[in-house]
Amino acid sequence: MSARRWVTAVSLTLVCPVALAQSRPAARIDWPTFLARQDLVWERLPTGWGESAFIGNGRLGATIDARDGALGWTINRTDVVHDQSRYPIGRVVLKTAGTARGGTARLTLWDAEASGTLTTDRGAVRWRSFTAARPSVIVIVLEGTGGENGVGLDWLPAEARPPRKVYRKDPFAPEDLHPPPVVTHATHEMTSVQSFIGGGAHAESIVSTARSFYVSIGEGTSDREALAEARAATREATRLGVARLEAAHRAWWHAYYPESFLTFPDARLEAYYWIQIYKLGSAMRADGPILDLNGPWFKATPWPGIWWNLNIQLTYSPLFRANRLDLAESLFRNLDRHRQALIDNVPERLRADAAAIGRSSGPDLVRPVDLATAQSDAAHEMGDLPWTLYYYWLFSRYQMDDRILRERVYPLLKRAIGNYLACLERGDDGRWHLPPTESPELATVPDANYDLALLTWGLETLIASAERLQLEDPLLPRWRDVLANLTLFPTDSSGLMVGRGRPWKESHRHYSHLLAIYPLHLITPDRPDARSLIEASLRTWERDAALFRGYSFTGGASMHALLGQGDTALARLDSYLDAPRYMQPNTFYAEAGPVIETPLSAATSIQDMLLQDWGGALRVFPAVPTAWTDAAFDRLRADGAFLVSAVRRDRRTAWVRIESLAGEPCRLVVPDWDSAVVRGHLGPAPTVTKGPAGDYMIELPKGASVVLAPDATTPLPDLRPVTLPVSGPNPFPMLKHGPGASQP
Repeated sequence: MSARRWVTAVSLTLVCPVALAQSRPAARIDWPTFLARQDLVWERLPTGWGESAFIGNGRLGATIDARDGALGWTINRTDVVHDQSRYPIGRVVLKTAGTARGGTARLTLWDAEASGTLTTDRGAVRWRSFTAARPSVIVIVLEGTGGENGVGLDWLPAEARPPRKVYRKDPFAPEDLHPPPVVTHATHEMTSVQSFIGGGAHAESIVSTARSFYVSIGEGTSDREALAEARAATREATRLGVARLEAAHRAWWHAYYPESFLTFPDARLEAYYWIQIYKLGSAMRADGPILDLNGPWFKATPWPGIWWNLNIQLTYSPLFRANRLDLAESLFRNLDRHRQALIDNVPERLRADAAAIGRSSGPDLVRPVDLATAQSDAAHEMGDLPWTLYYYWLFSRYQMDDRILRERVYPLLKRAIGNYLACLERGDDGRWHLPPTESPELATVPDANYDLALLTWGLETLIASAERLQLEDPLLPRWRDVLANLTLFPTDSSGLMVGRGRPWKESHRHYSHLLAIYPLHLITPDRPDARSLIEASLRTWERDAALFRGYSFTGGASMHALLGQGDTALARLDSYLDAPRYMQPNTFYAEAGPVIETPLSAATSIQDMLLQDWGGALRVFPAVPTAWTDAAFDRLRADGAFLVSAVRRDRRTAWVRIESLAGEPCRLVVPDWDSAVVRGHLGPAPTVTKGPAGDYMIELPKGASVVLAPDATTPLPDLRPVTLPVSGPNPFPMLKHGPGASQP
């Protein structure tokens, strides 16, 4: 459908022409002060992974906490993997003269640095620490006073045993009994080398210079190679020194945060959002590994790898609207790099046209899928690669980069959908049907809504992409036929079923059967019948929230935001944050073991309350809770390569600014506006017309921007942090945040 079809010939008044100053209302964001109110502050030393301060550079990281009477850094590196599994590495601990008595700590988001004090019966130690990216080292600076002038570090290596077997208490096979690490001590360096049976090794180098320490992890095919990499990093860090490492580290982070901004009057949730933005920058870099379920902060877990049936998708979901697309390359470059593995995951007879990945894998992406010989539910999962590619497609759409679409997304999506096409069956009703496939964590059923939704989205996207790229793909007739004749989503009176013949039986944490609603937006609430289906499906799924996990609440929040139900969306997020069984005080999250995706998906849900972009429209403040009288955001990115900014004051949208990065047609919906006027623009005067549904079509050339407001006279308020309530409980249990807490 043409984007112009919605438009009527109602032009808006051009109130204010072209001055640059008028094209962008003033932004008054004092970033150090704003982020200081989100800092995590400990009035006692954190104990354990779920309370720890955490630092990282997208590959190497540490959790900092006190255990067994000693403050320490549990270090790990995301891409140190043996036999498709992560392993624990070890712990650097303070070596003090006295016995620890107490201490404080602070995680300063703006500088991405942890700091604090440790008091002993002999004196005190002030410490601070960050993870430099180049070279990749953890920097620890210590200052001892009193009897702690000689404070130093010691190394406690971890035992190398398969974490999944450790968690399940399974017996170890002979190939699991890796030799103990070899630890050496010299005047200014400690090293540790862990070799694995069957090849491969990791090594650690800890170098001291005056009051500064540099910690690195190397990996390689041999002990020598791993140790050489570790020592090269600490040697370079020693040459550069703390001051230069710190300057480069802070320069990266101070450029990272202002890529986008949002604020709203909920101290706990606002802090939670910004801690996730910090977490993303600490756990991902464009040239780094895929962020698995642990990232740089490994803990004993039954899931020491990458899971593809929800986890990886939720992990990467907040990056796009947050305007941090470079971090998403850590996933997509690795999909490109391991494309042959994805092809080899399907049976040989399909490899000319298909690709797939099973439920879980290591960083090499090896996990075969063969529907014909599947012996387990996991082997029936066909939709995991297509679901991942939905976000790869968003990556191209949020930039409108046709080169990425043509060379990277389209060829892999074509193969992922080819895997479905190879198993389609024509039914007696003349429609195409899917054989039994696994709707993740629910059931193996024919015509699973999970797979029908992904197949429908994939076919629509391939057809639209071929048209955009002007490709005469020989498969176009096949795609169009399947799309036109694909069986309908199975439904009953309770909404979307799991699949054909399988109604929804009881509440369950996974919403795989609802993918057509969220995030794919194939079923949207702009038609009464579709809205009723969404509402019925949600009522049924949420019937017994006691069976939910954290990501159930975040997914539900986003679906209620889709319906414009801001108060319900907020209630779902509050339910998630109020669940101490899973939610950790430092915003980490664990079920049977640590999983990183759920807190990050909560950031996506917050974004969904402020900006949505489904149905070919930008929807500004579509689901703002009643309590949020004021809110603002700046430079959130949207489908079509738009940067969107907006301010809401006294429960009304005061202005919206849209910058076009690609010159695409723009359709805008602001639920609380009856009219709109142009208050400023940059570039040629924009063409803005009002459609019959109260939407606005805006023609913006590439690089141009426009500011809209509901009238011609109301002052445009500055873009600045909203005022938070002065009193109230601490946002996170046992922790404080914000400048009101004393700096350690």
